[in-house]
Amino acid sequence: MTWDLLRHIDTNAHLVATVQDMGKGGAKAISTLREKGIPDLICHFHFLAAVGKKLFEQSYRLLRRLLKSSKARTDLRTLLRDLRCYSSISPCEGQFGKGVVREDLPALVLWILEGDGSKDLLYPFGLAHLMFYQRCQQAMQRAECWVQGPRTLPERRAIAHLAILVQRLGKDKRFAKTVTRLEQGWQAFCELRDVLQLTNAELPRADVRAQQKQLVAIEERQMQEIKDALHDYRKELAGRVAASGDQGISISHCKVIVKYIDRYAKRLFSHPLLRDEDGEVVAIVERTNNVLEHFFGAEKRRLRRRLGRAHLGRDLEDQPAQAALAANLRHPDYVRVLCGNLDQLPMAFAELDEQALAQTTPLTRSNRDSKLQKLIRARLKDENMADSGLKTGNLTVV
Repeated sequence: MTWDLLRHIDTNAHLVATVQDMGKGGAKAISTLREKGIPDLICHFHFLAAVGKKLFEQSYRLLRRLLKSSKARTDLRTLLRDLRCYSSISPCEGQFGKGVVREDLPALVLWILEGDGSKDLLYPFGLAHLMFYQRCQQAMQRAECWVQGPRTLPERRAIAHLAILVQRLGKDKRFAKTVTRLEQGWQAFCELRDVLQLTNAELPRADVRAQQKQLVAIEERQMQEIKDALHDYRKELAGRVAASGDQGISISHCKVIVKYIDRYAKRLFSHPLLRDEDGEVVAIVERTNNVLEHFFGAEKRRLRRRLGRAHLGRDLEDQPAQAALAANLRHPDYVRVLCGNLDQLPMAFAELDEQALAQTTPLTRSNRDSKLQKLIRARLKDENMADSGLKTGNLTVV
């Protein structure tokens, strides 16, 4: 899904706002709604993601390429595999000689490779390559704490080999420069994220159980606080640029953030409210499109479970847009409006216009013969109608 559209329906069943990412496809798709005066808002998650990608784009790509050419991960995995051959109880003969290896040493190597084992956040909210490099820099210091003396012969040799592997990253001077730029960019990105108050629970792939639904009045007040904080942060960044003489890596990061704020700030706020008859706020347009992100992800998992295919791009394209409405049948209110109850659903389908059904997209996977098969069905339908007309004529004559 290249763009997401969150519909918030009021009592008159009118579309009151759209919340989209910053892609060109979404902007083009809702251009007619924008012309009608419907507020076109930017998702806070996608705004932050766009800023982060701009800040890290070149440096992060270079760091990834440098790590790949150094083969640090490959050699660390080999080291971990060699250490797994040892026992922490009885002496064994292995790559680093005969003896025992305490589990703390392979745990250290695994930590360098994978951290604490938690799932990495989506880029640019998590910089996995940068964190790997930082763990490599801390490896020997951690080894002193995790694998204390006296050490066995295999442990001494393995730690010496580990030191050679991590020191390899320091020989290329490009690492230090690239990492410094990334760390400064990361600091600027985290500042902006703190201003927008976007938590991990609000990211698209976050655990929905970690999300807490706030009262509407609190959400409205929070949005105003974020708007004021972003305005003050914009002034602070402008002051930094003016005071620094327009030089330095951190200043270039400030300029990027200022540029994005100036361009999109008006579409980050002013979310419409829905009030009841007493004037109380009962709903507010959400600041992210996570609702549809989670819906799309869940429907994709169900489609993969039903079809058994890993790549679902063509299957999703072949589905008619109305297929998403089938999920509404889980809600009693929708079923009651549609057909009364589920027992009457077959009758509701039977009453659909046959001509309209013929024009809908079939729920079949397209292939190179799709057009020919469509032509075949049309020909067969014409023949069946012709045969039916002849039989009816014969009966009329009789």
